[in-house]
This record gives sequence, structure tokens and C-alpha cells, in this order.
Amino acid sequence: MAKTKISEYDSTASVNTDIDSINIDEGCAPSGINNAIRELMAHLKDFQAGLSGDTLPLASGGTGATTASGARTALGAGATGATLFQTATTAAAQQAIDVEVGVDVQAYDADTAKTDVAQTFTISQRGTVTTDNDLSFDQNATNNFSCTPSAGGTLTFTNHTAGQSGYVLLDNSSGYAITAAATTKITATDLTTISTAGVYLISYFDNGTNAYCTVSASYA
Repeated sequence: MAKTKISEYDSTASVNTDIDSINIDEGCAPSGINNAIRELMAHLKDFQAGLSGDTLPLASGGTGATTASGARTALGAGATGATLFQTATTAAAQQAIDVEVGVDVQAYDADTAKTDVAQTFTISQRGTVTTDNDLSFDQNATNNFSCTPSAGGTLTFTNHTAGQSGYVLLDNSSGYAITAAATTKITATDLTTISTAGVYLISYFDNGTNAYCTVSASYA
């Protein structure tokens, strides 16, 4: 079969006896060598230009192969051999990594909030309200809590985190006696207030060691 493109060449040198039907076997005419070299150069140019239909294998088993013409189409008519190779190798690397945007990696979003720069929010930001009725509030759970105690207890905050603040909506309609843990800083007056039957909003700010609390008047 005539070897009309690079993919048809053989890795065994002795088998390559023609280039596009030009005889280059032992004893061929001298003119055949000249013509064969010219034809070989044409094959190389067709491959570089993406016109031969040959593939460029980039991974074992041919799974990473891509056609030069396909790569040029994706990149535009002005694509060079260097950009073709870069695009092909990038595609093979992505296939080897096998990641999925939105599942394995976060999709790019210019509006995504960052933790190390000042932020200006243009829509409402909301936190989860955690129901916790034992008067002990884990700051790792959330910032805001709702509490309806079923017995007296000690107002406590755990996992103290410097800079954390929030609210506790306390429904102590039954008037259970409430004390404060050593790391819960609250005035005696406010402690007496929340031990009286009513509904209160407790605000707190934590410095990493203590939670400092203030209490509203009763809402009911």
C-alpha cells in the first residue's frame, strides 16, 4: 500500500520502500530519492497544518490523541505548531487528572466571597439558626441560636472563637432559674432578668476566652 501520510510509515526501516508510490527501494532510480524527499517534506507540512487527518497520540492506548486539524479548528486558523502541542498536552493532562468543575473543583465566579479581603455584599446574607434547648451553645455549630429550656441550667458557650458574635432567642416562659458559666460574662441584673418568665434576646461577643452578653427586655 502506498504510504501517503506519516501514520502509514513503518517503524521497521526496511519496510519503507516507497513514499506516496515513489520507489525508494534498493536499486531505485536516483531521481526517486529527490522526489521522495520532496514528497516527505509535503507530508510533514500537511501534518503540521492539520491537513493529513493524522492523530497526535498523547496518552497510552491512544486515549489522549487529538487531531491536528481539530486542534487548529478549536484555536483558530492562526494556530501554530507550538499552540497545537500545548492545547493537545493540556487536554491529555486534564483527562489524566479527571476532575469535574462544580464537583471536584469550584467553578470560577467573580462574585465569590473571599475570607482575606474586605467584602461589600449587595444582597442579604443569612446564617442558620440552631435550636439548642440545654442553655449550652456550641460556637462551631452556628452564630445564632434558639432556646426553650425545659429546666433550670447554666448559660454556657463552648468552642470559644475570637471575633464571633451572634444572638440567642431565649424563650424562658416557664421562668426557670438560669446561672452563668465562668466564661459567660453577664451582669447580675441581666441574669436575674432572664430567670424571670419571658422571652429575651441575648446578644454575645466572644474574645476567644469569654462570651460577653447583653440582654433585652422581655418581649412577652
